[in-house]
Amino acid sequence: MAVDFLVDRLVFGTKEAKYKACYEVRLLSKSSTFNRACLVEAGVVPSLLDLICFRNPKIQENAMASLLNLAKYSKTKKVLVENGGLELILEVAQNGFKMEARQHAAGTLFYLASVDEYRDIIGKIPRSIPVLMELVLDGTDRCKKNALVAILGLLMYPENHWKALAAGIVPLLIDLLRCSHQCEDLVTDSLAILATLANNPDGTMGILSCGALHVILDVVGSTTTSKESREYCVALLLAMCTNGGADVVRVLVSNSSLMGPLYSLLTEGGSRASKKASSLIRILHEFNEKNASSATRRPVQFQEQFVDVW
Repeated sequence: MAVDFLVDRLVFGTKEAKYKACYEVRLLSKSSTFNRACLVEAGVVPSLLDLICFRNPKIQENAMASLLNLAKYSKTKKVLVENGGLELILEVAQNGFKMEARQHAAGTLFYLASVDEYRDIIGKIPRSIPVLMELVLDGTDRCKKNALVAILGLLMYPENHWKALAAGIVPLLIDLLRCSHQCEDLVTDSLAILATLANNPDGTMGILSCGALHVILDVVGSTTTSKESREYCVALLLAMCTNGGADVVRVLVSNSSLMGPLYSLLTEGGSRASKKASSLIRILHEFNEKNASSATRRPVQFQEQFVDVW
């Protein structure tokens, strides 16, 4: 009964009543899965979609925050898409009155991108990735975070890779990594996106063409880099060696600060990270051994510490 009353106020209430109902839905949808299910079953989603287009910053923000909370409930995603929600949410992400509303829109897109079918649909909307990139460039840290994880979700659908590359995602992320003041979460998410893109040759070439290799090496060698970020760095470097060939490997071999973090991941990283670190060490060792002069260069730098984890 109370939920039906809220839906009625969202549709037929005065501006003040709509605002209060939006705020109440926001609180209820945040508190429990049961509340989210009740609200969705009562038909609150179409009313909220109407209100994110409302020419009132407070109503728009609360309606968008409510949709973000509701998107955590599995059945909400289908209702959002079937009611034309994707374009409306993208409009808020791009032109919302307040940065908070744009942040909530990016977060909602992240939850929608958890469904493989919707990754394809969102990726086919021409402005989707560029809009998220705008938020990475201009948003608050929380807004940047939501936009980055939404982009990462879209990249789980392979057809979206070239769209992100064409939109200029790589230079944007490299510039973000160059900013030493960035919070660690943003560094980690940026590296996760780059590692995903580097899994195909076009992605690797795009990263290399931006002069990113030395930036990534600086990140992996920094004492302030988290273990998770370092693991993504290693996955990224391994993919770049695989797809970029000897030119990439040669740069890595010449970087004396790389081996310490790699050996650290062998013992302290997760199983996947350890295997990737081991594979990368093996590539560097074999390259060094193959190209070293027996008189002047010795691959022992790597061999002395080599640990076989296979």
